Amino acid sequence: MELESLKATETYTIDSDGSPGNGVDFLDILLILAKSIRVIVAVPLLGFFIVFSFLFFLPGRFESEAIVQMPIERSLLLQSASFLDDAVKTNQWLLAQYEKQYQAREKFKKSLRIVSISGTDIYRLQYIADTPDHAEEALSSILKKLLVASKPSPGKLEELKAQLLSQTILQQTLQKLLERFNDPSAGQGNSPEVPGQSVVAIADALEKSNQAILAIEASMKGSMSDSDILQSPTRPDEPLAKGSLSKAVAAAVILFFIMLMWAFVREALQRAALEERGIKKIQSIKSLLSVRRT
Repeated sequence: MELESLKATETYTIDSDGSPGNGVDFLDILLILAKSIRVIVAVPLLGFFIVFSFLFFLPGRFESEAIVQMPIERSLLLQSASFLDDAVKTNQWLLAQYEKQYQAREKFKKSLRIVSISGTDIYRLQYIADTPDHAEEALSSILKKLLVASKPSPGKLEELKAQLLSQTILQQTLQKLLERFNDPSAGQGNSPEVPGQSVVAIADALEKSNQAILAIEASMKGSMSDSDILQSPTRPDEPLAKGSLSKAVAAAVILFFIMLMWAFVREALQRAALEERGIKKIQSIKSLLSVRRT
């Protein structure tokens, strides 16, 4: 009698209103899990050890960092192909690893990170390489080329020198005029009296000339100088954290849920194959998939 009652309970489930229905049986779920327990457990564990071993035995990565104050156009220059190509030419490590120039450039671009400090014109330049020497020297060469690129070209420099000379002569002339007109003894003898407005105009012109000289000198120095390098490239002592354990656990969790889905889909297909209605559904699914492939 007890055996018959147990068999009877396996043929239907109870809905929320208390009447027999076609709901999900908890025992069926346990049965599906029990059938595939080995695969559900083994595959995530295998994935965990594979990912962990792969990341653990990867060579260390070292990061050198520098802090630089520069205008935004300089930061955009760091990402241009022409600048990267010039920087790669002095990077012996990359040239030894890659035969093609564009391959070395793409690797160089991926290794270089430019982080802007919010609300300022200060940037963190970070370069990641296989060795501490490579990381430090690569970032140092980047800064050197950045300083060179910020300087005016030879032709532009000659033009600025000519402008500086012209403004210097004008400044000296205006300065002498202003000193003469401000000298009380200048009004004696045959010297005419100079209106006050003319003195003010000369003083304004002299101030503008001084500002122009300062601007030209700044242009000759370039948009960046050594003083804009707030922190020189650091030499990394320890490699970057690999995160092997966390990534391996994440891979195992993903594989675990994939295996759960696989177990329930396999069970559903096996049960459907026992019924005529289920067989038709499976054939419909196959036909739909074949249509999409074509």
